[in-house]
Amino acid sequence: MDVKGVTYFIHYLTEFNPSRPTLVCLHGFTGTSATFDCLNKARLSHNIIAIDLIGHGDTSVFVHPYRYTTASQLSDLDWIISVLNLEKIDLLGYSMGGRLALSYAIKHSTKINQLILESSSPGLSGYDERKKRRASDNHLACLLIDYGIENFVDFWGNIPLFETQKKLPVLTQETIRNERLSQSPYGLAMSLRYFGTGIQPPLWDKLSLLNGVPVALLVGEYDKKFVSLANQMAEKISRSRVITFSKSGHCIHLEKPNEFAETIRDILISEGP
Repeated sequence: MDVKGVTYFIHYLTEFNPSRPTLVCLHGFTGTSATFDCLNKARLSHNIIAIDLIGHGDTSVFVHPYRYTTASQLSDLDWIISVLNLEKIDLLGYSMGGRLALSYAIKHSTKINQLILESSSPGLSGYDERKKRRASDNHLACLLIDYGIENFVDFWGNIPLFETQKKLPVLTQETIRNERLSQSPYGLAMSLRYFGTGIQPPLWDKLSLLNGVPVALLVGEYDKKFVSLANQMAEKISRSRVITFSKSGHCIHLEKPNEFAETIRDILISEGP
């Protein structure tokens, strides 16, 4: 789909039926829409659509830096939802995609049935924290541009956040690595510089603007940082619940695909907390 000069790749995980509700899925950093293929097994009564976010997958990479910013990506997402004639959606975001999903739900709460955030954060509230994170993200961007995608993927796959993925079946690990290797170094670098956690406006003080939208906060028990973040978010969101997956780390949909799919199904047929 052409969105104001940017070509977005939209992955239909199910045959689209306009009479059914729709779940829109947003992937994480270095991921693509294909990462949510496990939801095909969920027997959902929803249409399922996943979007390659800018700089990732088959969506445009070489565009003006502004198109990578939070404001521009929010505008693009709203454009896509409008063109698809989706008056209200269920919205699922993982990690980086969760930050975008949360931003969208806060800005357009009347368009959201339920919000599902997997291993997601409202950003960094402190100026010094954001400054430090921006420096870190810029260092990673330089690593991508100067040394290429393979060196970056070797580094990225070994950060503590993904330690639990080393216990996954070899074929699954290869799939994850190949998805990362398929990315454009420039696209990932731009995403870090213009949509990284350090530069995105923090949302902690805006969580109340969800206006009663039911929010499910999904975390893996081994991902202690995001378990803590989810519990802190739950205290500020009026209709929220934390769902913890046992023996899982940061990327639940890859580490526990069947349980993840079943949980998404259960969330969507419920009326929220």
